[in-house]
Amino acid sequence: MAPRLVPGCLRLMVLGVFLSCGTSAWSAALTITVANLPSEKGHVRIGVCTRSQFLSERCSYHAIVSAKAGTITTTIQDVAPGTYAVAAYQDETDLGRMRRNLFGIPLNPSGFSRDPKIGYGPPSFDACAFRIGAQDAAITVTVRTH
Repeated sequence: MAPRLVPGCLRLMVLGVFLSCGTSAWSAALTITVANLPSEKGHVRIGVCTRSQFLSERCSYHAIVSAKAGTITTTIQDVAPGTYAVAAYQDETDLGRMRRNLFGIPLNPSGFSRDPKIGYGPPSFDACAFRIGAQDAAITVTVRTH
């Protein structure tokens, strides 16, 4: 009986070590570059969202970075594999939310992953979506004034 017990215990120990490693084996770092920022005013607010969260304040991952004219880069750690869209805007007045005019058009410089064309309303999730797996990834968002 003892010879069978040892391999079973060894399997449990290996499984325990594997499970105690956390989620790093199933997550990645996402480096986000936000380009075309018009000034150093305020902060750049970034959301990495699933389909159901897109264009809401409840995205799975967030970053807030001090603005500077031109380009900023930040990295969000431990992003689970999946399909996401990134939305970013420059909160020049540090209001904490997107300012809009009477017609709902954003007043803040803003942009999305995959640089979709903006028509009469926000882009669709599919136009902005990208997949991230277990490997680190990078994406660029170009903001525009509207």
